[in-house]
Amino acid sequence: MKIITLGNNKGGTGKTTITTHLGVALSKTNHRVLVIDNDSQCNATSLLLSDINFKYSMYDFLTDAVDMNREYVVRTSFPRLYCLPNIVDTSGLSLKFVKLYPNSLFILKNALEKIKDDFDYILIDCPPTLDLPMSMALCASQAVIIPVEVGSQHSIDGLDKCLDLIDAMQEFNPELSFLKLLMNRADKRTSITKIMIDEIKRNYAGEYFETIISICTALQQAEYLRKTLFEYSQTHPALKFYKQLAKEITTLLPADGKPTSV
Repeated sequence: MKIITLGNNKGGTGKTTITTHLGVALSKTNHRVLVIDNDSQCNATSLLLSDINFKYSMYDFLTDAVDMNREYVVRTSFPRLYCLPNIVDTSGLSLKFVKLYPNSLFILKNALEKIKDDFDYILIDCPPTLDLPMSMALCASQAVIIPVEVGSQHSIDGLDKCLDLIDAMQEFNPELSFLKLLMNRADKRTSITKIMIDEIKRNYAGEYFETIISICTALQQAEYLRKTLFEYSQTHPALKFYKQLAKEITTLLPADGKPTSV
């Protein structure tokens, strides 16, 4: 079982799109995958569970003692892909946790102990801030992927801040490591994209995925309908990027034991 956080201090880098589509792609490689919506904007929830009702959410998962009779994890329409959904009320929990729990950084880690072995991969979609939700995710994770919007220098600034946070969080979670950065929304027709890709390859040698995800208007159309691209257009050429990324990740972080077929 591998737990991976996806985060960047900069909004608009495509974290949720990558998390959900990577989750689908990994599930199609015969692995059981859980996507945790750790962002109270609930965008991952709306993409994966748009037509599926759920009773319990991330709010209950973090505030309960994790009652195993409750169905916190919801099956999506994709075989082997599950989602731990979120609701907007979770946004008010950070202050409560800081006030009431001296070990608030470990709340998510402790809650996951009872369910983590049910999955081969757990992907945590985080908000674009370096506050408590992100820190809790890092304490629970073994690896971090940082999406970078190609063409945005602010995205690179967010990357560097995330790297600093990862270094700081290793004091609390020695197993945590930066996996790689992921270049996203690349418009290779523009000169700024070419320049930025060259700069990333030069400045972050060995720290980036070979997969570079191109900009795709079909993704925007799909998300407007609250669907993944896998549902919206099953033969779209852009799907190859997420399949390639899933292959890179299973090579870098093989799931423990044999893949699950259920």
